[in-house]
Amino acid sequence: MKSVPLRWLIVTPFVVLALISGITMYFVSTVTISNIANSVGTQYIKEVENRIYDRVQNFMAPLSNIVEMNLEAFTHRPELLDDLTPLASRFYEQATPYNQMTFISMATVDGRYLASAQDPTNRSKHNIAANFINKPLTMEGFEYDPVNNIGPKILSDATFSYDPRGRPFYTDATQEAKMAWSDIHPYYGFPTLGIGLSAPIYDQAGSLLGVTATSIALIELDKYLESLELVDGAYIFLAEENGTLIATSDHSDLYRKADGVTTRVNLNNHPNKAFQMASQNLTPGTHKLSDKGQEYLYFVRSISLKYGKNWLIGILIPSAYHKSLLTDYTQSTVLITLALFICIGLIGSLIAWYIGKPIQMLSQAANNKNIQSIQKLPQPLSNIREINSLSQGLSSMADNLFDIMQNLEKKVAERTSVLQDENVSLLENSLTDELTQLYNRRGFNLVLEPALKKAQQSHQPITFVLCDIDHFKRINDEFGHSAGDIALVAVATNLRNNTRASVDIVARYGGEEFIMVFINTDVTQVMNRLNSIQENFKTHPVIKNQHITMSFGVVHVDAGLSMSVDDLIEQADRKLYQAKNSGRDKIVS
Repeated sequence: MKSVPLRWLIVTPFVVLALISGITMYFVSTVTISNIANSVGTQYIKEVENRIYDRVQNFMAPLSNIVEMNLEAFTHRPELLDDLTPLASRFYEQATPYNQMTFISMATVDGRYLASAQDPTNRSKHNIAANFINKPLTMEGFEYDPVNNIGPKILSDATFSYDPRGRPFYTDATQEAKMAWSDIHPYYGFPTLGIGLSAPIYDQAGSLLGVTATSIALIELDKYLESLELVDGAYIFLAEENGTLIATSDHSDLYRKADGVTTRVNLNNHPNKAFQMASQNLTPGTHKLSDKGQEYLYFVRSISLKYGKNWLIGILIPSAYHKSLLTDYTQSTVLITLALFICIGLIGSLIAWYIGKPIQMLSQAANNKNIQSIQKLPQPLSNIREINSLSQGLSSMADNLFDIMQNLEKKVAERTSVLQDENVSLLENSLTDELTQLYNRRGFNLVLEPALKKAQQSHQPITFVLCDIDHFKRINDEFGHSAGDIALVAVATNLRNNTRASVDIVARYGGEEFIMVFINTDVTQVMNRLNSIQENFKTHPVIKNQHITMSFGVVHVDAGLSMSVDDLIEQADRKLYQAKNSGRDKIVS
């Protein structure tokens, strides 16, 4: 290595470090900080948007799931529509798990109607609404009775004429002859929006039997957006594709009433200026909005519901949020710069140590009066020319003796390595079956005990499988012992391919009998692997187009339970015996 003058060694690091600090300051302040701020803002929006997307999908899923379930039931069992009274229990049980569910209903082609109904805002319990109990086409409310399905009449509920065949949920479904969404609309007499999904029901001849429908209140989505903790000045909205609002985060009205006419609020006529700006671009993606000095990072994502319904999520984050990030990172940059200059001072101190340390090492080695002390000095000892020259002079005095000692130590090390390799080979041969390269019984016993102890301490389940080859004697008798050896190797390969090498244990237990131990694997996964082993035997003949089969005895020990090795083997052996006696090629657990 080329040596350098001492003066250059002192001056060069300070020049390089000063240059590095200047370049670092430039890039951090002009490029890195800006990229970090934009990245953090976008990541924040993504996280909020993903939460809203999942919430909306989960919120709306029961609507279509229940309609699909009822459509399937009534299509294949039209006799259920002969008497709607028993359906009260069905609809009540379907609605009870979902607070947002307001109606689950059935309307027949002859005008009969029955529904599980709930107040959209005061969700205390579901009642039953029907128009055929006391008088045809006359709607009444009833308590739910789990025994008689329809209980006493609710006297406080209004009684009125009601023919479902003229209602939008019925006409929309029958006109489209498929699943149909209702328009989002305010519930009559309640301060919340709602939406419904209905489906026509036909018999096998294609004749209309009626319409089943569900409806939910959307007030929960509005409350959810309002509950989200956002940065100051941020807004979130949920809207239809034309910009008509479904829910917002700013506690604003979603519809207006004037002169008896109800009008839903759109982004373009919303009193909030940020929402008005958002109405200008409803294309999914990331956008930037600006109006009279107010700037936002704006993100739009489409939510695809079943049966052609699409909504939009919109998130607006003010640019002031990014500027605050820039300010924070600028302060960090100043601190980094100060740290760099402190480092320069420390490096100056390290240079002094760098010069003095090798001189001290030379002095100690010489004073020890020991050849080995000199030989242990690193070469070159230093990049300083004068120090390195002195070190080389001392090292040359002990070269011959060092060579002799090194050769002797090398020979001893080589012989030791050979003995260690031979010991390892002997140990492996004593624990491994020579033919299958699996653990033999001795190796199995050696690894099983600690594996069971570890699994029990970690509260992990254990599955113990004892198996053997069916009619193995016949293979040896008909094709010879060489074919039998091939079959044993094929079995070992198949078992090894369906276990985890670093976790599970596979061993040849004796003759044609094998053992597998699955650690921390549930019974279903074990059965799938055993089935995979059987399928492999069916598709891959062992010799001369001959297939083999195996019988399996399976014992599963749940997490937290303990069982001795002898008990495991005894139970597995009994189950293997059952598999053999039940026709072989069986798995008994």
